[in-house]
Amino acid sequence: MKKNRRMIMKKKENVVKKVKIVKSEYANEELLKNFYNYLKESEILEVEDVKEADLLISLGGDGTMLKAAKEAIISDIPILAINLGSLGYLVEINPENAVEMLKNYQKNENYKIENRSLMEVKYNGNTFYALNELVITKGGHEAHLIQVEVFSNGIFVNKYRADGIIVATPTGSTAYSLSAGGSIVHPNLNALIITPLSPQSLTARPIVINGCETLSFKATSREAEVHLNIDGNLWFGIKPEDELLATLSSKKIKIIKPINSNYFGILREKLKWGDFVL
Repeated sequence: MKKNRRMIMKKKENVVKKVKIVKSEYANEELLKNFYNYLKESEILEVEDVKEADLLISLGGDGTMLKAAKEAIISDIPILAINLGSLGYLVEINPENAVEMLKNYQKNENYKIENRSLMEVKYNGNTFYALNELVITKGGHEAHLIQVEVFSNGIFVNKYRADGIIVATPTGSTAYSLSAGGSIVHPNLNALIITPLSPQSLTARPIVINGCETLSFKATSREAEVHLNIDGNLWFGIKPEDELLATLSSKKIKIIKPINSNYFGILREKLKWGDFVL
């Protein structure tokens, strides 16, 4: 009889020879001495052009992660996000664990990839991507409210008279939208959240819609300027005749996470669920 032989397949390792680093100007890089030493010892080079990189490294908090996401879209490479900020819904890896996580990724073991959806925003023929949200808001120093009409696939949704509205992705549901009273939406759901900012009507409530639908907007004001903000780092002045569309994109960013990362555990930790209020 012939013996049955099992072919043991070795996991293909992830080659990391070049990295693009996006960091906060407030990042305390003293906490990353071991990490930088590892990059040097492993002959991993830092490059400026993300298209040359095998891996994108974010050093900071969730705000830095938003900037890193814009880079990741260009070359479709994963992000290793190291938390040098304060809150960190997206950024879970602490500086002391950074070397271990990079090694795990290189060995292709003890980590997982979390995919996060992006929102595609089209403004006057130009396309932008948001990981968190777009915000239509009043500008300048005037206290006047603005009026925003929202349509979904051409069907009228509502007319908001408010300081503005937030349209958030599931990832962005724990950011600005949450602070404005919006719902928390699991990142695996195909959805967008419309949250009014200080609406005049008490019955104007946040709503969760199908992310496959295309939202369009008409924003007007008699006195105040109207601004469009995308992920806190792109600003435009908008007019009633401007074309503004938003839908959930098929593009996703890939975030390297610890193997035991748990979305609900993060919510419990960050939002202090279950804690006693004194």
